[in-house]
Amino acid sequence: MPDVYKAESYKEEMKESKIWWKEVIDTVLEKVGETPRQAMLGAYCVRPDTRFVAQQEDEEIVLLLRAHPITNIPWMLLAILMLILPSLVLGGGLFTAVPGKFMFIGKLAWYLMTLVFVLEKILYWYYSVFIVTNERLVDIDFYNLMYRMITYANLNHIEEPASVTGGFIRSLFQYGDVWVTTASEKPTVEALKVPYPDKVVDIISRLAEELEKRREQGK
Repeated sequence: MPDVYKAESYKEEMKESKIWWKEVIDTVLEKVGETPRQAMLGAYCVRPDTRFVAQQEDEEIVLLLRAHPITNIPWMLLAILMLILPSLVLGGGLFTAVPGKFMFIGKLAWYLMTLVFVLEKILYWYYSVFIVTNERLVDIDFYNLMYRMITYANLNHIEEPASVTGGFIRSLFQYGDVWVTTASEKPTVEALKVPYPDKVVDIISRLAEELEKRREQGK
């Protein structure tokens, strides 16, 4: 019987915690002028309906960030050049003496390599994310299908976060870097080339303040 009582008590505490945090998050987003939305082709998501690895039961995602889509243009231009390069080279008559079968195999290998290059870049952009929750910061760096690195930093361990923007392109498209100094093993957590860095810093700071208030109240 005591075990049942403890279980029910725990459920009530979790429910109250979720309600409390939902109100806090709503207030914080309202103060910075945000509402649940997705912008910049999914690079800036406010309260997305998704989950991540090792997400806790009472943890809610406030922001999910990726690098601004404009940062993909350099590799996209390179991919286009790789696609048209065989035609340019063959048009110059450099390989007229090469048998047709070898030419076909060479072109096929080149286009497959281009496809792998494009897929790798898309996956890196999509799965390399910076997540802000009501409890911590989560930095997920995707390198390939076999390897990724995940860094966590609790909000109550962070110091004053800062944003860095500079240059005409960054100012025009409203993206920059967010640097958060922490008291954990990894001294700095970073979100590079993300949209609206000033707003991200503001949200992180307000959530950290609310978490500190909650801990002082013993909740």
